[in-house]
Amino acid sequence: MEQIYNIYVIHGYTANSSSNWFPDLKNNLESENIKVHVFDMPNSQEPNAEEWINHLESNIKQLGEKSIFIGHSLGCVTILNYLANKNIESMFLVSGFVEKSPIEVLSEFMKKEIDYSKFIKTIKNRIVISAEDDDIIPYRYSEILAKKLHAKFILLKEGKHFIDRDGFDKFPFLIELIKENNK
Repeated sequence: MEQIYNIYVIHGYTANSSSNWFPDLKNNLESENIKVHVFDMPNSQEPNAEEWINHLESNIKQLGEKSIFIGHSLGCVTILNYLANKNIESMFLVSGFVEKSPIEVLSEFMKKEIDYSKFIKTIKNRIVISAEDDDIIPYRYSEILAKKLHAKFILLKEGKHFIDRDGFDKFPFLIELIKENNK
């Protein structure tokens, strides 16, 4: 029997597991016999980097080569900080950033030094996605992240910040990308 993938979805600032495209992604991928864990990160209105890392440490029980991480916005740098000494199969980072954030309250998440070479050596699929019209995290921030990770950078014409208030409650492009890259 083929080993099941475990997908871990880490949302961003002010979001939760029911926000944006997360429920649709979970429903679609679980129908493919993939376990999808969408966490409610603590205090997302006033996030704390250490609390978020501790939350992942406490809640992720199965981690290995069949593990896939999906981050959105602040969830992307959280994933990089969490995975510092861990190996996984793939990461998909949506509207991510690792430079000083345009949102000042999030700057504490960028204090930790990230060893990008480790990710380049150990993670087979590294994909960063952004949109030209992102009005929260300009796509250039995601482009910098992709360059540091030597990741494939996908710039979509539109999608803004890929959030529900912009009508973005489904993300079929990402679902297909995950299936395509993890056969």
